[in-house]
Amino acid sequence: MTPERRALIVAAASPQQLVGIATRPDVVIAADSGLHAVLAAGWIPDRLIGDLDSADPAAVEIAAEGGAVVDRHPVGKDETDLELALAAAVDSGATEIQVVVRADGRLDHQLANLFALAKPDWSAAEVRADVGDHVVWAVRGERRLEVGIGQHLALLPIGGPARVTTRGVAFPLADEVLSPFDGRGIANEATESVVSLTVSDGVVLVVSSPAQADDPDEAGA
Repeated sequence: MTPERRALIVAAASPQQLVGIATRPDVVIAADSGLHAVLAAGWIPDRLIGDLDSADPAAVEIAAEGGAVVDRHPVGKDETDLELALAAAVDSGATEIQVVVRADGRLDHQLANLFALAKPDWSAAEVRADVGDHVVWAVRGERRLEVGIGQHLALLPIGGPARVTTRGVAFPLADEVLSPFDGRGIANEATESVVSLTVSDGVVLVVSSPAQADDPDEAGA
C-alpha cells in the first residue's frame, strides 16, 4: 500500500484561510503570491512556483534563503500557476492534495483553477480545494466526503457526461448520467456526515457551499 503523503498548495489566498491547518503537511507549495499567506503562517514552502509576477521580491528572497526551491516560469507560458503547482505536488509523490485559494479575482482565472482540479494528470491523488468559504472535490472513481449534515452540495460533471451513484444525500443517484449542460446536480444536501460517491465514468466537481440567506428553496439530484 502506498503511504499517504499530503501536499498543500497555496495560491492567491488570505492568511486566515490557513488558520485551520494545525499541522504542516508533508509538502507545502506556494503558487506565486500564495507565498505571502504561507510566510504569514510561519512556514517556508518546500517549493515556490509560477511566473512570480505577483510575489513580492523580498518575500521570494526570504523563501529562497529559508531553503525553498524557487521554480520561476515565464509570464508567457501555457499553464496557469496552479497547474504548475499541481504537477509539482504529483511529482513529489502526493496522494492527497489540498489547494487553498481565495474566491474573488478574475472570473477566467477562477474557472481555469476549477477546471485544473479535474485534469487527468493528477487523477491518482485525491484533490480538494478550499475556494474562499467553498470546498470543491474532484471526484473520479469512489470517494467518501466528510461533510456536515444539511450541508449544501452540487455535483457538476466536467469535461463531458459522468455516470454517478451517490449515498448520504437528500436526492441520491443510482448509476445515473449527469450532463455538464443540465442543472440536475446543482442543488442537493447531505443527510449523513459522510457522503459516498461512485463516479464510474467521467469526473465530477462536488461543491460544498456555505448557506446563503437568499438561497432559493429548490432542490434536485
